[in-house]
Amino acid sequence: MRTSIHQLLILCVCSLALFSCEKDEEKLTVTPTGIPELTVSTTSPALSSETAADDAVTFSWTPLDLTWSVPEYSYDAAKYTLQLAPAGTDFAAPEEVALGSSTEKTYTVADFNKLLLKMELPTGAPASLDVRLQTSIGPNVEPTYSNVVTVTATPYVDIPDYPSLYVPGQYQGWAPDVAPKISSPKDDGIYEGYVFMNVADGFKFTSKPNWDGPNYGDGGTGKLSTDGGAGNLTVKEPGYYLLKANTKDLTWSATKTTWGVIGDATGSWDNDKDLTYDETTKVWSATLPLSVGEIKFRANDAWDLNYGDEKDDKPADGVLEFNGDNIKVEEAGNYLITLDLSHPGYYLYKLKKQ
Repeated sequence: MRTSIHQLLILCVCSLALFSCEKDEEKLTVTPTGIPELTVSTTSPALSSETAADDAVTFSWTPLDLTWSVPEYSYDAAKYTLQLAPAGTDFAAPEEVALGSSTEKTYTVADFNKLLLKMELPTGAPASLDVRLQTSIGPNVEPTYSNVVTVTATPYVDIPDYPSLYVPGQYQGWAPDVAPKISSPKDDGIYEGYVFMNVADGFKFTSKPNWDGPNYGDGGTGKLSTDGGAGNLTVKEPGYYLLKANTKDLTWSATKTTWGVIGDATGSWDNDKDLTYDETTKVWSATLPLSVGEIKFRANDAWDLNYGDEKDDKPADGVLEFNGDNIKVEEAGNYLITLDLSHPGYYLYKLKKQ
């Protein structure tokens, strides 16, 4: 196929007084040969927050070979675009990454993970992607497509780094640097988070992972004190607590919780199915039969403290919202259900069919 790209104008600009002016036109054509071949450095890139800065995967391809009718006026006309889509969807609605005339694209772990999250792929589960290269040489020319490579990767949740308070106490050896945290997603001095305390012998809130900054102790019932000599805060008994602190009003609270799942997918909106807490993994879980329907997570067999999917028509992505929408179960089966409240202010769930 010979394709007309543009007309080359050769202008002879002359002096108005001494010379005449002449314009010659010559049609410049180009003939593409073959189709670029797409290769990938690995078909199973490993993704984790610990290796976020490392290279994850490189896509590379042979450049399109172009033959020009007037070689001295040739230029790099081929433009490349990576197309990525969930495997088996035949690129019905691909994610596109325009790359100009480059012949390779390297993604770091963080960048490739962001790309997968942008494609609304679920976290914590392997996802297979079909990838191909689109090549264009002009607006009036149909693009060509390379071979398809399939890449499988498991996106991870990119936990936000919210302002936090540390919760050292007797239950963990009074070590702020390794203590659980409560966080302030809005950076407004209002903190919350879940902490498991296997003993009820006292704790404090610290502003740093040490004792050098302001720390908060007992200022009376429900009150905080910044006096370094203030007594310890206490809970009545060991357990899994929702801790809240307001460093502006100097108030705090602790609510002991146990967790369950409820909904028509579990059989009824009237009775919870209990979850079990694992101190090692720091998650609540249960393996249960679910029917097609909906569920939510709630504490203490009541609706005062419940979580569902994020609202505002956001796609289900495993992130929970207080008093959020019901979580849909699209297919009946036996599921491992996990509730992860270990990231303060950013709570997660998974439904994994067994």
